[in-house]
Amino acid sequence: MPDPVFVGSAFVAKYPEGGGNFWVPLQWLLGLRAAGRDAWWLEVVWGGGAPARARGFVDGFLRKAAALGVGDRVAVLFLPDGGRDDPPGRIEHLGALDAGAWRARAAHGLLLNLANSVTAPLRQAFARTVLLDVDPGPFQLWARDSDLGVGAHDVHVTIGQHLGAPDSPVPLGGVRWERTWPTVHLPAWPAQPPAPGRWTTVTQWWSGQYAVVDGETYDCNKRSGFLRVIDLPRRSGLPLELAANVHPGETEDRALLARHGWTLVDPAVVAGTPEDFRAYVQRSRGELSAAKPAYVRARAGWVSDRTICYLASGRPGVVEATGAEAHLPASPGLRFFTDAAGAADALAAVEADWVAAARAARALAEEVFATSVVVPALLRTVGAA
Repeated sequence: MPDPVFVGSAFVAKYPEGGGNFWVPLQWLLGLRAAGRDAWWLEVVWGGGAPARARGFVDGFLRKAAALGVGDRVAVLFLPDGGRDDPPGRIEHLGALDAGAWRARAAHGLLLNLANSVTAPLRQAFARTVLLDVDPGPFQLWARDSDLGVGAHDVHVTIGQHLGAPDSPVPLGGVRWERTWPTVHLPAWPAQPPAPGRWTTVTQWWSGQYAVVDGETYDCNKRSGFLRVIDLPRRSGLPLELAANVHPGETEDRALLARHGWTLVDPAVVAGTPEDFRAYVQRSRGELSAAKPAYVRARAGWVSDRTICYLASGRPGVVEATGAEAHLPASPGLRFFTDAAGAADALAAVEADWVAAARAARALAEEVFATSVVVPALLRTVGAA
């Protein structure tokens, strides 16, 4: 059997109410397993001064993995005594691999390190390492000021298909970035029959993050993107719903959304588990989503891992342009906009023949984003085919 592949993550267990988050590493794990690889999900959890709380996150994470049938393929490195930037210290090996089994596999294995989740001291256990960037544009900007593993992996891969293009102003610092698409495991996301539901999306309203380069600010808050299309319910005449964590205390934003015709629901309620997230996507009419302004300004070609779940489910997407549109085949199942008028036009075009758009959405997922397409290509790219 080929050498083991570990999908490294540090952003799932600590965010237990993020049902969509869970699917990001899971798609890669399922795709690698389907490709015949000895694949493992390696989740890293730091105690961060509250080890009991962090241990609770680990326990909940392992229960969810078991419920989804991958409990025997999930390992956790739990560092109860420190934070991400501290020396490793004591490590507890939880889940499917004990310390000896994990290290034996890592010694001749490949780490697919999502968003630099596995820090430098822990990466030393692996024969080869691949950094997989899932935030193209902001990630490269943050890496200028922080150690995000850029330049310190054997191979660097990004989902930003447009990164480095003449109209993408993000400095790359001489690092060679290979390209991939985000991926969706189609057997886990079957196409659904037509549904009369709302156009929806699941999103963080605030992230509190920004990036700055040459005095220019890149806003990483989704709130700013949606404010640019705030009148879209009126323009489109369609029911639009946001599963966004606009907290009850944010009365001005909640009132603003209601005044403009948006339905607002709590993502922790409607999409707080992996199963609930899938169900929410699949009962939607399609996805309507703005992008973070940073993605728009960076023009790196970001595509959401959430959007491709909609497509796989036979749910069309209408999303803000980030440069990815230059690298995808034109499809009635996935339309891009640059302003509110363009978004309304795109929604109208989909609704004019929704059934055809739904079929095209699924076809695009099959052609471009399916794990059966993306995973073998990535393994070839990193020399692990």
